[in-house]
Amino acid sequence: MNGAFQVFFEGWIFIFLALCAVGVIALLVGALWMYQDAQRRRMDATLWLIFLIIATLLGTVVGFVIVVVLYLIIRESHPIGGGMTPGYAGYMPGYAPAQAPPVPAACPVCGRPMMWYPQYQRWYCPTCGQYR
Repeated sequence: MNGAFQVFFEGWIFIFLALCAVGVIALLVGALWMYQDAQRRRMDATLWLIFLIIATLLGTVVGFVIVVVLYLIIRESHPIGGGMTPGYAGYMPGYAPAQAPPVPAACPVCGRPMMWYPQYQRWYCPTCGQYR
């Protein structure tokens, strides 16, 4: 016949083992995600994996969270092969930067030299105070 003490701890042991299993699964999923993400970003994936495992063993959940947050802060902003192009292939049609005319223009009203403003794609005469 089991005593009250034994019955009480049988339930807690089951809960403890279930929490341990959830923790191990979370560690494995987090480690797998971090390893694959670090590889895509051409970082040292093995080093991050070892760092995560050691921090988790020493600091349990807090160590795991600290390493994941550090990784999210330190990692490169765009993975290789992700949304950003790895090389530059030129401008898209219709989006090439406008080039300033090679010869400075003279103002047709006052004859003084004008300044080219690329953001407006126009010449500006500082004497007259008008865009041409």
